Amino acid sequence: MNEFCVHVPASTSNLGPGFDCVGLAVDLWNDTTFSFKPQPFSLTAEGFSDQQMENPAKNLIWKSFCQFFEARQETIPDQVQIHSVNRIPVGAGLGASAAAILTGLLAADAFLQTQVQPDAILDIAARMEGHPDNATPELMGGLTATAMDDNALVYKSFPVAGWQLGFVVPEFRLKTSAARKALPSKVSLKDAAFNLNRAVFLMRALQEGDEAGLRFAMQDRLHERFRRALIPGSEAVVQAGYDAGAAGVCLSGAGSGIIAFSMTNSAGLTDAMRLAFEKAGCQAEGYNLGISSKGAWVAY
Repeated sequence: MNEFCVHVPASTSNLGPGFDCVGLAVDLWNDTTFSFKPQPFSLTAEGFSDQQMENPAKNLIWKSFCQFFEARQETIPDQVQIHSVNRIPVGAGLGASAAAILTGLLAADAFLQTQVQPDAILDIAARMEGHPDNATPELMGGLTATAMDDNALVYKSFPVAGWQLGFVVPEFRLKTSAARKALPSKVSLKDAAFNLNRAVFLMRALQEGDEAGLRFAMQDRLHERFRRALIPGSEAVVQAGYDAGAAGVCLSGAGSGIIAFSMTNSAGLTDAMRLAFEKAGCQAEGYNLGISSKGAWVAY
């Protein structure tokens, strides 16, 4: 096997009350080609990337690739050429780090022909990233819920309606570590119950394409208001999405991207939210996206 390509979709997570458990695969893909030729090791990338992409010590694709080999006490090949086409923006709340980790794990599994089950792949990915709510939909596709039970990952896939997604990401990037630090260490019983109530309705609204139901269910009291405070203009952007007709608007993951849901029109939502960011003094990129029912796969 001299060459193959790993395809991994983006994902949005949390989705209002679904903090650290709800994830949705998005039809925006990173494609990474692995070549095993008698040539020196190389890491190259195009599209969204940073200096870490070409530093083996920090590159998540290479680190997860090596971790898979080490866990099985296999010799890591030294003649590998990795080239990534990155369409998922980095640090925007669309699961770019989870996509990188999955890419390396799936590539190692493909090279060794171990045919590891999804549960084992997700377990490694969750341990590397610290949470499973992006990696799970990216591997399985569609809408997923995840939980940890005695350090074991439990996940479930759900049917999902054909939502159209408007996504905007400002030039300002919010590190996940900073977004975590902004959260309180304790929450009230009232706020916990508020989120539990809406999370149940969230899953049903997403499955049925219920716009009115989603607007009710998208409310959150555990994380959004704390994280929005770190993103200039975010309150106005969320309101602009609703004013443009969105059924639900929320932070994508930990931010800084904001995502809006509609069963009929995402382009208008994207334009309205992007303009709101610009009025707040922050340039932003907009994407009109769909849901991916297909998860990551390897093309030989």
